[in-house]
Amino acid sequence: MRTRSQNQQSLFSSFVNVAIAINICGFTALYSDTQNSAIWANTAESTISSSDKFNSKQFLFLDLQRHWSRLFVEGLLSKTNLSKAFDTADGISLFQPDRPITRAELANYLELAFANRNASRITTRLDEPATKAETLVAIASQLNLNSNAVKTPQTYLLSMFRDAIEIPNYAIPAIATITQEGLVTNYPDPRILAPNGAITKSELAVLIYQALAYQKKVPLIRSLYTIDPNRRMWDIELTQVTRLEVSISRRTVTAFHGEIALKTYPVAVGRQGWSTPIGNHRVLQTIEYPAWQNPFTGDVIPSKDPENPLGDRWIGFWTDGKDWSGFHGTPNRASVGTAASHGCIRMYNEDIRELFSQVTTNTIVRVSP
Repeated sequence: MRTRSQNQQSLFSSFVNVAIAINICGFTALYSDTQNSAIWANTAESTISSSDKFNSKQFLFLDLQRHWSRLFVEGLLSKTNLSKAFDTADGISLFQPDRPITRAELANYLELAFANRNASRITTRLDEPATKAETLVAIASQLNLNSNAVKTPQTYLLSMFRDAIEIPNYAIPAIATITQEGLVTNYPDPRILAPNGAITKSELAVLIYQALAYQKKVPLIRSLYTIDPNRRMWDIELTQVTRLEVSISRRTVTAFHGEIALKTYPVAVGRQGWSTPIGNHRVLQTIEYPAWQNPFTGDVIPSKDPENPLGDRWIGFWTDGKDWSGFHGTPNRASVGTAASHGCIRMYNEDIRELFSQVTTNTIVRVSP
């Protein structure tokens, strides 16, 4: 370890005293900046018992003194074995809170914080910046959270974040679950997740702290920037699908409420010679547990029969008076994502059940090439 001369130590002590004085003045100025900042500081302090107070004097990160993440960072460094990993070379000066974190750094921090051998490990693209989405997925894995805990994860996330449509499909279940547990903190707007942006050092420190608090390894810190999992922007239960947009080329149908895209489902479409009718239509009929009649032989397969090619839901939107096209389930799951039907739109049974509960007759159906 490097040693300091008596003069250097005296100069260093003077620097510390000046810095602490500046910090006190800075805090006074911060208090008068905005009411929200003051509320956040008071709320955060009030959740920590006197025996758990952080000794902030042991940290002198000049770039954290008025930073939104300060209490989380200082709590993390004082209460866990992450101090050396997150600290700078000399333990003093700059924390670099807004520096992007690489995937290699993320893997290292998660290993030090949780040491969960059963969690998925990051082993590829180690030099690339880690995104917010993949960080949340990784932390959910470290906590062994059930990624299927939220029944309709995409719809839930749309009710929580204004940019939820940008969340990658692979990350939707895990992010919905970790959000529902109240572990997601976003600055400066809690409703903006920015899932594909690079995660910063301070954001990662905050998320790790929240996860450790969830495990009761550190005291809880409340923040105005932590999303309230029960405070939705709109009521999911009252959400109705007003428009369905089918893309023949992408083999998808997207459900909309007004201009809000609620969810996209994979589908099978009409094969060559039996194309799905393109254009603007409306839902004409909805049938739960439909029977199916073979258009060539007239044979009928009754409802609830496991071999019924319509599955257990039917949403009809086009007819020429004899033949119909519509959305329906299928016992042939492998056909979803292909051009395989006689003009209808096949869906997984679990997807058509969800969609069936949200449409009505007259719901708009737009089919595009």
